[in-house]
Formats: sequence, structure tokens, C-alpha cells
Amino acid sequence: MVKKDMVKYVQILSVILLALLTLTLVDLVIAYRTPEYRVHTVSNYRIEHIAEVSYNASVKSSLLYGNRSNVSTGEPLYTRLVKELNICFVYNIESSPPALNSKYEVTPRAVLRSEGWDKVIDLEEVRYESNNRTNGFTACVSINFTKVLRDITIIEKEIGVRRDKHNITITMDTSIETLLPSRTLRSKMNPTVTLQINDDGRTYVITKNLRDVEESSTTLKSPTTVNIMGLTVPTSSARATLLPLSIILGVTTAISIGLLLKQGKEEKKDIEELLKERLKGKLIKGTVDNLGIVEVTLYNIEDFISIANEHRNDVIYDQTKRKYYVIDLNTIYSLNNDNSQLRKSEEK
Repeated sequence: MVKKDMVKYVQILSVILLALLTLTLVDLVIAYRTPEYRVHTVSNYRIEHIAEVSYNASVKSSLLYGNRSNVSTGEPLYTRLVKELNICFVYNIESSPPALNSKYEVTPRAVLRSEGWDKVIDLEEVRYESNNRTNGFTACVSINFTKVLRDITIIEKEIGVRRDKHNITITMDTSIETLLPSRTLRSKMNPTVTLQINDDGRTYVITKNLRDVEESSTTLKSPTTVNIMGLTVPTSSARATLLPLSIILGVTTAISIGLLLKQGKEEKKDIEELLKERLKGKLIKGTVDNLGIVEVTLYNIEDFISIANEHRNDVIYDQTKRKYYVIDLNTIYSLNNDNSQLRKSEEK
């Protein structure tokens, strides 16, 4: 009876272990398919310096300009009609977080260039105007266009070479100090305006380097979680726990199933050995065709042995049906190959 209870205990334990192993393996797959960390980027700051360019020209009275004395941004500049050109750089800041304050230092410079030569131009006037509302300011310079054209004529006579195109490059070397809530940033930008004097009689305004962007961000990693058996745990902890647990459960389940298989083989062997020992006849292997013959199934091995000894008939083990038979005239006696019956016999 004790042996029977032990077998049932191992069977129940095997089922429980197998279920736990399956659940653990499923959770282990989920844990390893889930990234251990989630990566996201946090912006520390982004600051953009913007310079917009505008101009205003003092011009000679002419039919082409409708006898006006000034033209402004967007209107064509006819080289021979321009007397003085005022160019303004309007600086502004766009930042996140918003800038609390800003300071600028500007060094303007202008160079007259042609193929093979260049000459620094003296700027007639430099004006600054702060804009506290936007943490920006405006810087303006003036160029005596009449003098520039005269200088070009003189230089070309001096070198004996005449060119069809000349450039006046105006650069505003700007140092910027921006105060943000958590830090102070120092930047440099060099907005540039090129006045291209062509042989078609017009001067074209070309701008570049009017924007400068500086930004910083931090990449953060936050641990992920998974739901394991109704509990939310960090993915790293789930992996560290489930992997050894699955190994332990796998080994334990294999051992319990192995014990059951071994027990089954031993019990089968015990039946065969008991029959060989107790039977006066002999135990043979064969095939039993019980079609049309009355079959009596015995559930107690002692009864089966008694009938076999009483009739002195051979006991046939049919490997196909995995049953033991005693054939007596028109009756076939078969043993219900239930190991529990054998245990009852042994216990008696």
C-alpha cells in the first residue's frame, strides 16, 4: 500500500512539475524577448541664433527709381545709381528653455575683392540697437558706394587690368553669451553679406551663415518590466530568476518522469517473473485470436494463476495486446494487466 501511494505521489508531482516548467519556460522566453532597458533621449537645451539682413540705399535722382532718394530691401540695386548703402543685421534667439538674457560682441569687417586683388574697406558707420524683448539686437553698417566704385577704377588703372565682376564681402564676427536657466552658453557666428557688382549694371545681395544652432541632449536608459505569474518585476530580475529556476525544474521533472518509467518497467518485470515462478505450466509468447470465443477477464493475478495451474495450460503473452492469456476449450481467460492488482497480491 505504501508503494502504491508513493507511485501516485510521484505521478502527481510529475504533473505539477511539468506544468510549472512549461509556465516558467514561457515566461523565460518573454523575459528574453523584452529589452532589458528602454532608451530615450532627453533634450538639455537647444538654442538657435538667427540673423536677418535688410538694406536701405541712398540713390541718385533718376527716372529708373522715379526720382526717389532711397530704395529698400527687395528692390534692385543699380550700381551707378547707389551713393550709400546701409546694411542691417537683426539678431534674435530662439531657445528651449527660453533664454533669460544675452550679450553680443560684434566686429564688422568689409573687403573689396576682384580676381587677383582685394582691399579692406573702411566702414562709414556702425550702429547698434538692443532689443530687450527678444534678447536680440540690431547692428548696421554703412558703405560709401560712390567711393568704392572710385577705388575700383583707380586700382584697375594701377594694375592695368579691368574685371567685369567685383565683390564686397561684409562679415559680422559675432560672439554671443546666452544665459539659460541652468547654464551659460558662449557661441560664435559669422553672418555674411556679399554685394556682387556685375557688369550688367546691377549689384546683387547674397547672404550666408545667417543661422547657427547649438543643442545638447542626454541619452537615458530606464529598466523595463515584465509580468511574471501576475507579478510585475524588472526584466533583468526576471531573467536572473527564471533561468536557474527553469534548469532546476527541468532536472527535477526529468528525474520524476524517469522514476515513473523505471517503476513501470520494474512492475512489468515483476509480473513476468511472478508468473514464471508460480505457474506449473510455462509462459510462452504468441498471438491470441479470441474472435468468437468467450473471454473472461480476471482482475486478480492470484485467480489467474490458480486457473492456469488448475487446467495445466500454458500462459500465452500476446505482445501486440500486451496481455496474458490462458486458453481452456471454448473459454479464454485474460489477466487485466493492472499493476495495482499485482501490488495487492504482493501485499497479501
